[in-house]
Amino acid sequence: MSIRRAAVWSVSAQYTSFAIQFATSVIISRFFLQPAEVGIFSIALAAAMMLAIFQDMGVTRFISGQPQMRPEALGDYLSLTIAIAWSVAAILIVGAPWLANFYGEPDLVILVRLIGASYILVPFATVSSALLVRDMDFRGLFWVNAGSAFAGNIAAVALAALGFSAMSLAWGVLITALSRAAVAQLMRPVMPRIKPRWPFIAPLLSFGSSSFLLNASAAVGQRSQDLIVGRLLGIYATGLFSRASALASQLAMLTTSAINSVFYPAFAKKRDAGEPLAQPYLHLMACNTALNWAAMTGLAISAEPLVRILYGEEWTGVAPLLLWTAIGEMLFVAMPLQMDVPILLGRIRTLVWINFLETAAAVTILTVASTISLEAAAISRVVYAFVWFGIYAVFLRHLLTLPIRRMMLIYSQSALSALAAGLPMIAILYWRGTGNAGLLDLLAGAALGVVIWVVALFACRHPASQEVRLALRTVLEPVALTFGWKPPA
Repeated sequence: MSIRRAAVWSVSAQYTSFAIQFATSVIISRFFLQPAEVGIFSIALAAAMMLAIFQDMGVTRFISGQPQMRPEALGDYLSLTIAIAWSVAAILIVGAPWLANFYGEPDLVILVRLIGASYILVPFATVSSALLVRDMDFRGLFWVNAGSAFAGNIAAVALAALGFSAMSLAWGVLITALSRAAVAQLMRPVMPRIKPRWPFIAPLLSFGSSSFLLNASAAVGQRSQDLIVGRLLGIYATGLFSRASALASQLAMLTTSAINSVFYPAFAKKRDAGEPLAQPYLHLMACNTALNWAAMTGLAISAEPLVRILYGEEWTGVAPLLLWTAIGEMLFVAMPLQMDVPILLGRIRTLVWINFLETAAAVTILTVASTISLEAAAISRVVYAFVWFGIYAVFLRHLLTLPIRRMMLIYSQSALSALAAGLPMIAILYWRGTGNAGLLDLLAGAALGVVIWVVALFACRHPASQEVRLALRTVLEPVALTFGWKPPA
């Protein structure tokens, strides 16, 4: 499968999953759950995912990035993954009462145990999905990810409607894991070996030891947010904070992660062929910032009416938090694949130390801010984003020999295009007033913003305009040929 065709399937999976998750969050928040209920689930999920770092031995990166794959070792990889994941599940199930006591929330026990049970199923999707990534079979991966998201979120909505409160979300996690494992095994069946062979699992353990340190550091930085806010500001504040973070991060994933997931195996192939990575990396950076910065600009501008329209008046406290988290997300995509590229180039040890540094900054900044107020906690995400960007910009520029002037040009072009994209939304909200703007106003602002964004990309000769031109040609050419006109090349 070509890179562009793979990207189409990857983007389709991201868009479908995003649409399902977004619709679920809106329905559940608006009609069934209060901020405190979402907050307590967020604490349970964050605690589970903090511990789940022990089950992530970098299997996906290991399998998809290997120059030579040994199919006979797949069963050994799965057995090792099962052993680790089941240990994580056991610790979560047994340790749930301690977490409930720490936060003074008895309901955390059942929530953590349900989420912990999902890790019994996770390994059965891990190796199979990694094989799909390696083969660039993103069509198969579409059904794995989008299909499981659909099953889990539908279950969560149904249970929330029946009055299961925060437990509906935990059951959704468990059903998602079950569906993902079933579909992945259907696509690429892999059976575990009863006795894993050391010569086969030793390379994975060697790779996974460094990968574990990276994942542990990243998990502390990312997953500790809800735990810190929950401990210092309470579960109601956690519900607002997690909803703002989720909305911004989901939109960021929608605009960039599909592209990044395709470029990782593509970069691995270029590395194996001895080709330089600087130029394709700059192109990826350009596409990421072009898409994400425009989307985040629109999200930040429309935060207040968007939250009111989607979630209702009880969630209006999300709006000021969403403004700051959206700005922070803009910086987090400015240096894409910040962990994957160094791993591919054999710089994993250096990456571990760098990751520890930025994680320490993340925890410290958020903890200090959370002792002040909830909005200060949201603002701290922007402060941390600048620190994060500074660290990885220096590291990756030296690693890939990226020209500073070219990077600055790309950032300038993306910023100008994002500003242009936000102008219609600013005008509409100024004319209508943020308190009176409705859904049609926001849709009109977004639609006009997309048109002006495309024009701006071409006007400033943004590298991403090449991809836009190709996408437009792909969509319009069949229509044009139907009427007997062939569009120009």
